[in-house]
Amino acid sequence: MSIHYQGLPASLLTLGKPGWNDGDWRKTYQPLGFSLEHVPDLIRMVADEALNQADSESAAVWAPVHAWRILGVLRAEEAVTPLLDQLGLDDDNDWAAEEIPKALAMIGEPALRPLTWRLADLKRGMYARSGAAEALAQMPQHHPELRQDCVTRLERELAARRKENDETLNGFLVAHLLDLKAVETMPTIQQAYQERCVDFAICGDLEEVEIDFGLREQRSTPKPRFVPHGLFATRKRTRGKIGRNDPCPCNSGKKYKKCCWGK
Repeated sequence: MSIHYQGLPASLLTLGKPGWNDGDWRKTYQPLGFSLEHVPDLIRMVADEALNQADSESAAVWAPVHAWRILGVLRAEEAVTPLLDQLGLDDDNDWAAEEIPKALAMIGEPALRPLTWRLADLKRGMYARSGAAEALAQMPQHHPELRQDCVTRLERELAARRKENDETLNGFLVAHLLDLKAVETMPTIQQAYQERCVDFAICGDLEEVEIDFGLREQRSTPKPRFVPHGLFATRKRTRGKIGRNDPCPCNSGKKYKKCCWGK
């Protein structure tokens, strides 16, 4: 595999396993000396099937992870489409699902339109579309000036396709708007709940969302207990959104994404 990469990119083949979802990638990767001249090799590395399918005990299998992190740090505009193509490509790749949205968010404004198109593409699967939503939700952390633009794009998706979207995707859209403290989107959220287009398992019912936004102090009705899709007897809503890699609230012992998410 090393014959395909030379110089600084080749060093990623021996860097080994990174920390899971490390906080500030810049501290780790800026000292390595990568620049925009390395972007083509890094893009190729992200999609390199030989690396992605390498022995799980090898150092080389982690090279794509290092590559997409560096692309995010470099804010490489050319990497937006290749990174989007990796979202949802392998439902078992937890690293890609968790980190590629962050890399896209770090790239910033050049990723806005492609992410919006991917989120709106009904032909794409849940993982691809929810990953695009996650990237839009994270972008203001790295580019605060883009917050309102990201809020508008997330709200627009909920308003335009709430009846066509999976209820779980709508739930994640609500969760992102909550995280962004976008209380101004409440009329759109309220309509989605009134039309029963939102999965309660993500953020709870409308009263819970109102409490989270600070629009009410306490519930006026009991917390809902429900049997979504006939999958299990009863399920209580857990506070805050459920991550796709969190334990499933049905108590199956599986990850949410491997159990009740999207069913």
